[in-house]
Amino acid sequence: MREKDSPRKLFGLCMAALLFFSGAQAWAFSFAPMSTTIGSSGAEAVMTYTVFNDSDRKIAVSIKAMNRSIDAQGGETTTPANSSFLIFPSRVVLNPMTSQTVKVQYRGPGALQSEAAYRIVAEQLPIDFAKSDGSSVSILLTYVAALYVSPRDALADVVLISAVGAEKENQRGIMITLKNKGTRHAMIANPVVRIGQGLAAREFSGETTSAINGQNILAGGERVFFMPWEAATTGSVYEGTFRAEIE
Repeated sequence: MREKDSPRKLFGLCMAALLFFSGAQAWAFSFAPMSTTIGSSGAEAVMTYTVFNDSDRKIAVSIKAMNRSIDAQGGETTTPANSSFLIFPSRVVLNPMTSQTVKVQYRGPGALQSEAAYRIVAEQLPIDFAKSDGSSVSILLTYVAALYVSPRDALADVVLISAVGAEKENQRGIMITLKNKGTRHAMIANPVVRIGQGLAAREFSGETTSAINGQNILAGGERVFFMPWEAATTGSVYEGTFRAEIE
């Protein structure tokens, strides 16, 4: 492991689906780390995760790897990445208040030109080990962690490639298209958009660029964001630049 994303950028990576029935006791577990970057070969291509059962019942958990892509609107698509990873064990059974380490080893192409993005999914299986005691419990919890396989010297490079006047929900503004021309994903913090040139230029930040703040643009990816601006003319093309803190 070489680096971790900032903890404040991990919001939204853990998703839980809970179904409660009368008299049920909670089944729960934790899974860590939730975001990390590894190398593509040797010892750096291995990550160790920890699954901890912090409930009062025995649970079963499966672990799998998924390819990850993000479209221009921020929609995420995942597909199985079975051939790129060795996961051991891929299924664990945990007694109450016990833990298990799981090794995830990247086994894809070693000579990467650009970072590859994946999800490591830890999913509680719908197995009721206490069925004989008469209780009715069905609680499913899924963790969706971020894993990046990255060349050692990978860097993000986010640029503004277009700014077009638009209207969204009866509000005037600009559709901003950002492209990450770099070889590493970009977690954007404190974005600033500059529209125009010279003395007539305007800079937008804070609440105006809040739709961009905290967003992830994968290596080679593009994202489109709406930035409110009442002076914008629908259909007009604007010159602009972009800067931000990249984490």
